[in-house]
Amino acid sequence: MKPRERVICALSHKEPDRVPIAFGGGPCSIERDAYEDLKRYLNVTSETRTYVRDHVIPDDKILEMFDVDFRFVHIGKAKKAVVHIAHNTYIDEWGTTWKKPPPSLYFDMVDFPIKKGEMSELNEYVGLDTQDLRRYEGIREEAKRLRENTDFAVAADLICFGVFEQAWALRGFQNFLLDLAMNPKFAEALLEKIVEIQIQLYDRWLDALEPYIDVIMVSDDMGTQTGLMISPSMYRDMIKPYQKKLWRFIKDKTNAFLFLHCCGSIYPILNDFIEMGVDILNPIQPLAKDMDTKRLKAEFGDRFTFWGGVDTQWALPFGSREDVEKEVYTRIEHLSPGGGYILSPSHNIQYGVKPENIMTMFKAAKKYGAYGLKNK
Repeated sequence: MKPRERVICALSHKEPDRVPIAFGGGPCSIERDAYEDLKRYLNVTSETRTYVRDHVIPDDKILEMFDVDFRFVHIGKAKKAVVHIAHNTYIDEWGTTWKKPPPSLYFDMVDFPIKKGEMSELNEYVGLDTQDLRRYEGIREEAKRLRENTDFAVAADLICFGVFEQAWALRGFQNFLLDLAMNPKFAEALLEKIVEIQIQLYDRWLDALEPYIDVIMVSDDMGTQTGLMISPSMYRDMIKPYQKKLWRFIKDKTNAFLFLHCCGSIYPILNDFIEMGVDILNPIQPLAKDMDTKRLKAEFGDRFTFWGGVDTQWALPFGSREDVEKEVYTRIEHLSPGGGYILSPSHNIQYGVKPENIMTMFKAAKKYGAYGLKNK
């Protein structure tokens, strides 16, 4: 099969010739430092491109080496997309300050634009400019090129926090959790404002991308390693209505499959995601509580396509090549029967992961991913 045919077959819960492979450009990519090590190992000398913070868009040479079935389209950068205020410190379009302090290898949020949690403050908050046409320039042409001149599946990533994530990016994590419990009217007003802005973004973006994309991506992290960040009842009362409003808008506007990136232990609300139209669940972190891949496939495999699954917490950074190969075999064995599985790392590959283990992952994907005798 050609890559797009293979992907559509798997997304339709049918068995293609082999398990499709995803890597780079979306929520499960590779961080800059790990990528530089990989390039040196592969003797690739191209420029390193990133699409948000230090998340990498891998070079086409590397994607071809790994037989990756996807290519990505990203929203463009607006005129005032980022304001750099110091080394490794910047303010994003929403007004949140990010910093990567040594020896950290990740940017973290360190200051927030809505500090008091008062309605007057929220009424004065503007947010990012959805009307800046620079963010939409060239994306239709790129999506059309990929659709008409290549055989790859085309995935579109707005690089946008979900409504829950964006709320605590504006208020601070602890503050917004307190808002949900003690100041719910303010929390709801904030969530509504975020959804209105995001709908405007997706409206313009999808106008530009249709009918050239196969997958449209959204994100909203709800889980920790051991459970949800908030209770299922609070989620359903306070967060779900706004996710539903956004995701239904997207589903009504495109025929593309809806992809949700939602980290961690999220088992209690998986049926909620299905109810709201999510087709693809990512990243499937197998070491998180209640995220056993065999169980997930048995319970949800006819309704979700699972995208991810290859452990980035232990197997890739600390395991031997044999451990990595076994990990890939296990995820394919659990998640691939009947289609509905796209193999990728279960999150961004971090600095310190040996290039040899990355190579082993993709070689094992080809070795065990063929449907039929090879993966039995």
